[in-house]
Amino acid sequence: MAGAPKTSCPLCRARKGRRACPAKGVEICPHCCGEKRRVEIDCPEDCAYLGGAHAGAWRAARPRRKRDLRRVAAQVQALNRKQAELFFLTIVGLAGLRARRSDLDDRLLAEAVSALRKTAETRQSGLLYEHAPEDPRARGLVLDLRRLFEAKAADGATAAPDDRDLLPVLAGLEASLAGTLHEQAGPTAFLDSAVRLAGRIAPPRGEVRGPLIVTP
Repeated sequence: MAGAPKTSCPLCRARKGRRACPAKGVEICPHCCGEKRRVEIDCPEDCAYLGGAHAGAWRAARPRRKRDLRRVAAQVQALNRKQAELFFLTIVGLAGLRARRSDLDDRLLAEAVSALRKTAETRQSGLLYEHAPEDPRARGLVLDLRRLFEAKAADGATAAPDDRDLLPVLAGLEASLAGTLHEQAGPTAFLDSAVRLAGRIAPPRGEVRGPLIVTP
């Protein structure tokens, strides 16, 4: 009797899982193992695939990992602890948006983030005015971004981070996007970095991430 077919790799869901991944507790495909080790996968030091004939793919991934961190490092360093946590939770949220929106690229995201930041600045000055981006697709994206930061309280009211924390996070995200766009590394270079970074800071398997509310 033929053996049961291998299940698809849970990381890409496109290829067969053939390597037992000690970090994920499942079998993943060789391609994801090579591309995502220590980038999106928190590999233990004793993993057999980090050395020997498999080491080359990890060495090739190291420059990309450094580039991903460089794209956000300066902005994160300017934030306090609460704001830095919110920034990285936003990165996780952006990775989710990337998976759901096939039209999303860095320029569209930058336009939406800029509009949201301007609205928060206006609100902090005491005025209520929604700044709308020019691209109609970015207008819908503004709503998606706002939902990342909102949660329903027990009484049904909507809760969101204080603008004093939200504004530096949005400004840092805007600066990270501008810097990445200046690199001319591709239309989704920052979003690609966000996906890889999110793989390193996402919650453990089975844990559900809530809205990006940072408690005092």
